[in-house]
Amino acid sequence: MKIFPRALLPWPLAAALATAAVAEPQKDGKGAPPAPKATPEVQPKSKKAKSAPPVPAARSTIKAEAPETPPTAPVPSAAWQLEASPFAVLGSGRPGKAASDFDKPDGLAFTPAGLLLATDAKNRRVQVWDVKARTHLGEFGSKVLGGEIVDIAVAPDGMVYVTDQTLNLAYIFVPPAPGAVDEKGKPLGPYDYQFKGTRFGEQGFDKLGGIAIDTAGRIYVVDAHLNDVRRFTPDGKPDPAWRFERARANGETYLHGCEGIAIDESTGNLYIASEKDAVIQVFDRETGAYRRKLVGAAPDASGMPGGNRVFSGAVEGLTLARHHLFAVDESVGHIQVFDLSHPNAFNTDLTGYGPRRAARGGYVGFFGRPPLVDFDDKKNTALQQQVKDGSVIPGQANPPGHFCSPDAIASHTDDATKETYIAIADQCNYRLVVYRWSDLTRSLGPSTVAAAPKKGKKKKN
Repeated sequence: MKIFPRALLPWPLAAALATAAVAEPQKDGKGAPPAPKATPEVQPKSKKAKSAPPVPAARSTIKAEAPETPPTAPVPSAAWQLEASPFAVLGSGRPGKAASDFDKPDGLAFTPAGLLLATDAKNRRVQVWDVKARTHLGEFGSKVLGGEIVDIAVAPDGMVYVTDQTLNLAYIFVPPAPGAVDEKGKPLGPYDYQFKGTRFGEQGFDKLGGIAIDTAGRIYVVDAHLNDVRRFTPDGKPDPAWRFERARANGETYLHGCEGIAIDESTGNLYIASEKDAVIQVFDRETGAYRRKLVGAAPDASGMPGGNRVFSGAVEGLTLARHHLFAVDESVGHIQVFDLSHPNAFNTDLTGYGPRRAARGGYVGFFGRPPLVDFDDKKNTALQQQVKDGSVIPGQANPPGHFCSPDAIASHTDDATKETYIAIADQCNYRLVVYRWSDLTRSLGPSTVAAAPKKGKKKKN
């Protein structure tokens, strides 16, 4: 009998496990069958934690420590939900050091060939996955990476940049050349990326995080503390043509806590997530000038984000695919989708989009759901102990698509099949979750997908 990794169990079984994970225990505890392993009711192995109460049933998923959120910002209603199941779930769903384990997946990027690279922050490595085959291929960087690695980007020539937000620099790796060997003469595998030094360590960054690279090889780097975006030439030097418009005339910065970044070369837009404002700001990709455009909110009289935000809290990772902008709404586990071909994708709040997808417009809706169990709740020491000792596996308690503090997002369109894959770092579930564009479009409906022309009645002969 074939044994499936727990995180890749068929959906009905995974859903059943999740139901068991949040079932309410009997008050007297008598007569109840033993809970299966990896459900939150299982008592931890250590004696110290045995007296701890069981994990509560479905709990509030909006974190108390989330960045400031506009008090008038409602969560989009269920009418905006895009019903699509994940195509793949990558990783064991529990923290660990094994090949397919993650301990805080953070940054994501696809290579030109379509391989998915994921920073595994606490394990200080980069994992390599074949999304279509759902296969772990290898890893690199464990002997080099220090600090706290965050984001990752791939240049057109295949060079990989990994950012470190505590050492405020980027590590550079290159794919191995055919027939190359390591320092001991051992042949290198196709996924044994080689370290080639660091960049930006002398540039005065305070919290270097988000990174993106355009087709010309120019590198855009985001500083979350300085609320700044800098651009470098392919050789790593500051680009003299870049003049980022960091602040308004009164000195107020346009960004307030930022990491997520996406480049739209077809329109010349540069999208930056402003986390504490629950909004995405738009700049000129070539010059750095502010374009006076918002995504997810409407500007007030002074140009500041206003109205009822689409986002419930911190906006994390951004990616572009099929003329759509995908943005991670961390606190509620939603991936918000905007159709950039529509003018009202910009400077429109949730109220402006209407109560539901009644008409074709710039806001398409969201996919993903909040977690059934919030493993990001650090105050729940009993739960954290259960995860640590292995009696609870987050990736089984939360079915695929129930995100727990999601972060980065990346996309890739396969040249052969023209299918687009969208990957999300599901941090507190210790896994990556991948969707397909074809599955999402089936749930968009006629309001966002052009309807086929109506067929006329056949004429009688």
